[in-house]
Amino acid sequence: MKMDKVKFKRKVSPGDTLIFKCSLITPIRRGICHMQGYAYANGKLCAEAELMAQISKVK
Repeated sequence: MKMDKVKFKRKVSPGDTLIFKCSLITPIRRGICHMQGYAYANGKLCAEAELMAQISKVK
C-alpha cells in the first residue's frame, strides 16, 4: 500500500468510530487500484489521502 497527499484534519480519540469512504481515481489494472479516501469520526472529516493498493486473490 502507498499513501500520498495525506492530510490529518482532526484529532481522533480511543473509542471513536471511524468510517472510511473511498472512490477509484483510475480503473483497476493488473490488480492495482488507485483511490481517493476520506476518514470520518463522529460525522466530521478527520483525514484524507490518495491510496494505491494491490488486490490479491485469497487461496
